[in-house]
Amino acid sequence: MSIEPMRIFFKEIKEPTETAMIGNYAVAGGVTQTDPDVICAFPITPQTQSVEGLSDVVHQGRLKAAFVNVESELAAISYSTAASAAGARAFTATASQGYLLMTEALPMAVGWRLPLTMMISARAFNSPNLSIWNSWEYTQVNSELGWNIIVSENVQETYDAAILSVMIADESLFPTIFVHDGFIISHSVQKLTLIPDEIVRRMTPKKPRPTIDPSKPGTWGGIVTPDYFMEGRARLEDAKKPVLNQMKKAFKQFKSETGRDYNLIETYNLDNSSKTAFCTMGSMAGNIISWMTKNKDVGLIKIRAFRPFPHEELRKIVQDHGIEKLIILEKSDSLNGMLPPFSMSIATALYPLKTIFRSFIVGLGGRDVTRDEFDVAKKKMESVNDMKGQLYSYLGVRESKQKIFGV
Repeated sequence: MSIEPMRIFFKEIKEPTETAMIGNYAVAGGVTQTDPDVICAFPITPQTQSVEGLSDVVHQGRLKAAFVNVESELAAISYSTAASAAGARAFTATASQGYLLMTEALPMAVGWRLPLTMMISARAFNSPNLSIWNSWEYTQVNSELGWNIIVSENVQETYDAAILSVMIADESLFPTIFVHDGFIISHSVQKLTLIPDEIVRRMTPKKPRPTIDPSKPGTWGGIVTPDYFMEGRARLEDAKKPVLNQMKKAFKQFKSETGRDYNLIETYNLDNSSKTAFCTMGSMAGNIISWMTKNKDVGLIKIRAFRPFPHEELRKIVQDHGIEKLIILEKSDSLNGMLPPFSMSIATALYPLKTIFRSFIVGLGGRDVTRDEFDVAKKKMESVNDMKGQLYSYLGVRESKQKIFGV
């Protein structure tokens, strides 16, 4: 790998700098500016350049961090968790099967209230066959373990998210994941504006927090009997309640320092004639915004905070704008005769309302989501007037009588 893509980060960034790069290198640059103490990740497509880029800045002496090579993703998250518990600012990254392999160790960082951060380059799981391309399977597993999760639309947003995730993790004392769509963002070259190092340092100071301290012996992660375990879980739930407000606080500070405005949910053209809106997250939102230039009779609700999910905020947006129909676009399914995870979160928010919705499953395994899918979803929704029948369907599936790899 050439070191050229990361060269801009080898020296201090003293003023806002416009440049262009792929999403993974933008992540590596943003992480560099947050001054992590430990970087521990195992390369997996399509995440790989993010940690390769970080290895470059460490090798060049720009970043005084421990760059730890391990044998697997489980080792990466275990090492990162231990480093964070010892007081280090830790970062890791993964995708797909690597995220699955991490599963055993993911709950510990939540229970120990550790502010480590992780980037996921969203990729399909290997079922029914291996795929290295984009899907949202990260929403299917591990999303209920207590990690914060924010989702980016483009390269600028994923660079900013590398910084925002540290701000959110440090403020909430919960581990935080930031996600971008694999290949679509991880490998796409787009313009972005880098933030001066001084401003990033001001937004991400290293704050005192509880850590493992040999001078103050204690037990972390020891066995707990039924007499106490449930109280511990309930207290974690209480500790999660302020997180959405803590995210808002981070977004507000970020705007005051950079001028870039982020919210838990972002909306476009909701006061439209049809009282209908698309709802999605990630790179698909940008495609819909482009499509809407010729389809001004629908709006868009873009979710940034996936976990915790902003149920009250979404409900208020739908009520305030009188949205009658919601078209959910999701790059995940459930295979259980029920709504996929993203749609299930939205359905929970909409439950007290009379809003009609349908979930359309699109783009699995990197399948292009085009204007045709938006047109079809919109047309299908025009004839939907109640919540009867199946609430989800696949769009963009080729019809064939021939079996594909035995399926």
